[in-house]
Amino acid sequence: MPRKKKGEEQEEKDTNSQPKSKKKKSSSVKYVDPNELLDEYLEEVINALGLAYLNLSREEYKELIKEPFAGAVGEVKTKPKSKTIINRLSANRDSLMEFLAMKLVRIKDLEKMTEEQLEFVVYNTKNAIKDLGPRLYEICIKKGRSDLIDVLRANWTIYGINSPVKCPKCMFNAIMPDLSCYICKYTITMKQLKEQLNVLQILFDYFKVDPQGYKEIMMAGYFYYSWDGVLPPSKQPKDLLRFEIVLNKEEKEKLKSFYIEHSTPQTQ
Repeated sequence: MPRKKKGEEQEEKDTNSQPKSKKKKSSSVKYVDPNELLDEYLEEVINALGLAYLNLSREEYKELIKEPFAGAVGEVKTKPKSKTIINRLSANRDSLMEFLAMKLVRIKDLEKMTEEQLEFVVYNTKNAIKDLGPRLYEICIKKGRSDLIDVLRANWTIYGINSPVKCPKCMFNAIMPDLSCYICKYTITMKQLKEQLNVLQILFDYFKVDPQGYKEIMMAGYFYYSWDGVLPPSKQPKDLLRFEIVLNKEEKEKLKSFYIEHSTPQTQ
């Protein structure tokens, strides 16, 4: 075995003689537990948000509010005051109430809700009305709550699948292109649709705007109807809520007569 050179021996000694650095102990940071804080502030928060009238159990209230409460607390080392948390929760009250309404639907069966709980859900069901609208309407009908149906109807107009055709049964603008109502499941006939639109009159009015389009409808025997109004087959609307309206023999004859009468140049 070859002997080490003198310089190498000295370098090894110097290296071994150096003191080994001690590893620093990682100090664990303790954050405020929002669940413990919720237990302490629950009653104050519920009263401040005006939710006491829902008459839920303590555990139900905790389940209802825990996610937004934890978000309002955040990751903090110092315990925040209840007023600070309440102010944060109230900053976007409409969104909070909508979240709580949807959470309440998961906590309690709609059928078993008290009148106050049902009112809370109806008033705060907005973006979720496409999913909950039919069920809420059914329950409100059973309970005879026409006032809540009015609220649902208004929310449907803003947040639902607002149709240009109204259901004659529930009075929601919720008739779909297959002629069934999204809310109450009632199905209208083509005759009822035509009566509601006053189909001949809207076509006569359309003639004044687009005579060529009118002629196309007259020749094709059908047209599309949407929120954009009357459109001939060649201008099929992009809107998914479009209704294809097929004209019967009598309607086509009336369109033809109107066209001849209004297209013939008047003699002096």
